[in-house]
Amino acid sequence: MASTDRSARTGPEPTPAFDRPLDWAIGAVLGVFGLLVALGGAALRAAIERPDIATLLRDSEFRSDVLTEAEAIDTLVALGEWGGLGLVVAGVSIALLGIAVVVAHGRARRDGRPTPRWILGVVGAIVNTVLSFVPLSPILGGAAASYLSTDRDSGVATGIFAGLFTIVPALLVVVFVGVGLFTGLPGPSAAAAVAVVVVAGLFGIAYVVGLSALGGYIGRRSNA
Repeated sequence: MASTDRSARTGPEPTPAFDRPLDWAIGAVLGVFGLLVALGGAALRAAIERPDIATLLRDSEFRSDVLTEAEAIDTLVALGEWGGLGLVVAGVSIALLGIAVVVAHGRARRDGRPTPRWILGVVGAIVNTVLSFVPLSPILGGAAASYLSTDRDSGVATGIFAGLFTIVPALLVVVFVGVGLFTGLPGPSAAAAVAVVVVAGLFGIAYVVGLSALGGYIGRRSNA
């Protein structure tokens, strides 16, 4: 009788948003994608050679009113090296995120807890990435993430997670590219380029996270 009363008070056991095989599928997709991104970054960094860049610029009859040929070479080398490093960091982060999804969702399932919002956010980020060719696609990713949620919230928080997991890997690359511009360009040009990168990054965050939050709200309402 006591057990029955306790069950009545606590309600039904929370159920995960999806089954274990999908955990492994998400982990595998993120692992492979992250590995490819990291390998691409490593290849880019290894391929950057100053003599090759210099030859390329001379063969293309480089002309600029802003940069000398030497400054252009320095900039391209710095961009390649730092951009490649950024891709490596982003790729490793994506792969580790895939591992985290498998481990964390498995623990939540064993403990009888619902799927954490951040894992639903990862699902939404995958949807965002796959459908990135669709206008306003972050709305779809946020909606997919919150639709799967069993929480009775507005869905906005889940949508925000979807937006963050979509934009953070790109921001990591942008940060490293910004460092490359800052170290490769001469003083005034470096400051202007970094300012442009910062503004573009802030716009990207507002666009992706904002639309994903809106999608989260829509997805929650559609599943109310």
